[in-house]
Amino acid sequence: MQSQALPLDPVFQPVRWLPGWLRDWAIRRMKPRIDRREAPRKIVADVTAHYWEGTWAAGHAVRDISASGAFIFADFKWMPGTILTTTLHVDSQVIGSGPPASTVVRARVVRRTPDGVGVQFLCIDKAERKSLADFLNGIPGAESE
Repeated sequence: MQSQALPLDPVFQPVRWLPGWLRDWAIRRMKPRIDRREAPRKIVADVTAHYWEGTWAAGHAVRDISASGAFIFADFKWMPGTILTTTLHVDSQVIGSGPPASTVVRARVVRRTPDGVGVQFLCIDKAERKSLADFLNGIPGAESE
């Protein structure tokens, strides 16, 4: 009795027998998402974020910031989904010279790292968005990423 080899090509290359739309979807899902940011970030050196940690309002350095979010260096790591009311403050700006030196914005924690937390700004109305935009335009020496 002689055995016959079965064609195993579709087994080892399943992408061939998938419908086109499903194959495209699978390929898109497999590719890593490098950057999901909604707006270009500015690297800053003199912006501080103040928020309440349970004991007192602590100030934390901001690494980069944009109209949609920021990365804040912090020892205490909030869980993703936590809503914070944050006061952003420019340390080196002289009061009374142009745009406001600070602004208050609500933010949601979207990621945690060993260094700190990434937050997404939650601007409810036009006034909050304008206040944040004025604050961002008033940051001296910010480099685009």
